[in-house]
Formats: sequence, C-alpha cells, structure tokens
Amino acid sequence: MSFRVSSYVVVALSAFVCVVGVARPGEAQGLNAVIEAYFPTQAAPGQTTVINVAMNGGRNNPIQSIQITPSAGVTVGAFKAGELKEGAVWWTVPLTVARDAAPGPRTLVAVGSAGPTTPVTVTIPEHLPAISDLKVLSAPATGTTMDFQFAVTDSAGDLGESPLVWFILGCGGEPELGLVKGKATGGVVRASVPHPRTQLKPGAAPPNARCDFQARASDSKGFDSNTLKTVVEFK
Repeated sequence: MSFRVSSYVVVALSAFVCVVGVARPGEAQGLNAVIEAYFPTQAAPGQTTVINVAMNGGRNNPIQSIQITPSAGVTVGAFKAGELKEGAVWWTVPLTVARDAAPGPRTLVAVGSAGPTTPVTVTIPEHLPAISDLKVLSAPATGTTMDFQFAVTDSAGDLGESPLVWFILGCGGEPELGLVKGKATGGVVRASVPHPRTQLKPGAAPPNARCDFQARASDSKGFDSNTLKTVVEFK
C-alpha cells in the first residue's frame, strides 16, 4: 500500500494538520536492513492491529520474521508484502494483543535478507478513546474543504478540546493521508480536511466524485481511537 501525504497545514498545530511524511510514522536509522516508516504506532489490548511497515531493499530484502520484545501477550500473525514504493516494500503485519497484556512500549524488529533492522517502538496503551457515528457534513463539488463529524467517548478525559484527527481520503490514484485539528464539543468532534481537488499534482487526472474516507482521533497523550470508514459523494 502506498500513500501520498497532503501538505495541508493547520494553524497552531502542535504535533491526522497534514504533515509531510507517512501517517505519524516511526523511523529507524541504519545502512542495511531499515524500517523506513511504520503505522500505526500502537496496538490496542484485546484486538488485532495491522501495522504497516515499509522495508527498504525492495523485493531483494523480504521480511523473514518479526520480533516483538517483550513478547508476552503479543502474537505476530501472517505478514504479507504489498506494493513497492520508492525502493521500499510496504508489508502488513498483524499484531494480536491479549486483553491482559501489560501496557507500555514494545520494540519491533523486522528480520530481512539484509539482517535485522534497528528496533522501532509499538506502544500498548492503557486506555483508548472510542469514536462512532461518522457523518459527512459538507462535500461540495467545488470548494476547499470537506467537513465531517463523529461521536467520541473518552473515559480517561484525555481527549482535550482540539484533538488530532487522522484521515485517509481515496478518490482514485494515491490516497491523501494526513491529520487536522478537530473541535470537541459535547461528545462530538467536528473537523475539516482539504478538498481532493486542492491536492492535485500538475497534469494529474481529476479526482473521482465518489471517494473512500477513513478517520480516527488521538487524545492528548497520543493514544489513537478506532478507525471509522464511510463513502463521500462530492456534489
């Protein structure tokens, strides 16, 4: 899977504000086997999370194993190679975390033909915000933004008034991936993302009017909610 990240910037962003890079990626340094980027950086207890890992070396450096340390409470599923993009192959790595797994950081190492990578960090959070009822509020055929909202519950009270909202908007070609600041009021978060027509590269085909949209939220401690999906009709 490959993504093109929007350069849309939200004023006063402290930290899914669109930024250059892959969706809040972790990066590893090294010369031989390298994880160029990975996301998400968290795996919630009691469920399976698919971690997207960009491994350098193209098709000549396939992942042979994934090592999680400490491994207690975490099971690595069948990982799978995806698209080749700019010299790196995107792999999907399912991590199943037990409900009683100890929270905190774990290291992930991918072992390829070129050897093991420098470790990157995947965190098992103590708690997570939960979102539901994703609705598109405005998606005009022309304009500068698409507006949407979702309901949110946050038992720990860590959401804050301006949570970060991560999004993927696929309208044909490479999807736009980024983040914006939302506005939380009365258990509802509202946010806007750039209209796909504003993100076109010179000479690119116009975006489809029917697009796939995904969103999730992060609380003030950087813990991510579940991801919701819907279809957007720009008209």
